[in-house]
Amino acid sequence: MKKHFIIFVFALFCLLFSLGSVYAQRGSTSTQVTNIRFISSLPRNSDWGRELDKLASDWQRATNNQVRVTMTHGSQMSESTMISSLLSNSIQAAVLSSSGLYEICPAVINLSVPFMIRNDAELDLVLRDIKPVLEDRVRNEFVIIGWSKGGWVYIFSKEAVLTPNDLRRQKLASSNELRDMNTAFKTMGFQVIETDWVNIGTRLASNMVTAFYMIPTLMVPLNLHRGLQMLELPIAPVMGAIVMNRVTWNQISAANQQEMLRFARQMGLGFDASINKNETAAITSMSRDRLTVNRPNQVQQEIWRAELQNSIPSLVGSVYDRDLYNQINGILQRARSGR
Repeated sequence: MKKHFIIFVFALFCLLFSLGSVYAQRGSTSTQVTNIRFISSLPRNSDWGRELDKLASDWQRATNNQVRVTMTHGSQMSESTMISSLLSNSIQAAVLSSSGLYEICPAVINLSVPFMIRNDAELDLVLRDIKPVLEDRVRNEFVIIGWSKGGWVYIFSKEAVLTPNDLRRQKLASSNELRDMNTAFKTMGFQVIETDWVNIGTRLASNMVTAFYMIPTLMVPLNLHRGLQMLELPIAPVMGAIVMNRVTWNQISAANQQEMLRFARQMGLGFDASINKNETAAITSMSRDRLTVNRPNQVQQEIWRAELQNSIPSLVGSVYDRDLYNQINGILQRARSGR
């Protein structure tokens, strides 16, 4: 049960799909039928579940049934198992969260350096240049059909947190599966308590932990927010993707590949605005229901950024890929200086 819940939590990090530019490879010119078993941990009875069903239907229609999709929603398969199944071709496509993407491409963690990317505009700039790099690193075994932006992670705590020193006085809960994020927080001097999310409410009540980080849209259904405080400063974006194994992709004609990508892009057109809308609605709803939202002033925000500059570089070359880190940092610095 605990494992299934963790899978669901990580799957919800994907939330809504914003499918942008995609790395397309030349496929086979064969007109053979390609059967795709497509696995998703996301619930069928949800906006994204319905959109995935529509995408599967569009693929079949646009390829004249040369691509046939069997869609499975609400899977309790772990993401590691999904990846193994993709590699063995027992499934052909899957929705992966940030943890699954990290497994097939560790460099994706560079998108989640705490407090580095500050907002959606910066994230879009970074993704424009970085997505092709990440896609190229998995090209031998996988094709990333589309990326998802799942919102932003925020700090929630029992006592107000406005500065790094405030957070250092808290016992910060984190999943033991988020190894690199935990390493980053420990390097910044925070007390990280590795735990599972199943008992997070009980551990908060007993003061075994006093703070944790999560996306607001997940807080609402978990009902963890009452009496807590939120630091209104995004920590890092959450990413996910639709992934297909290379063996299957190469069986599909180039013309059909382009049709599949076209419909994937169409599916994503309305999702970017929906992500922000849903996140804002979740925070508003929780703030009306005993969540206190604390916005740091400019000086306090600069303290967080100074902490990043002092702590994170020591992890570059070990936790974080040096070339990608430098590339992302360069993109951000040019954007902030107006160049």
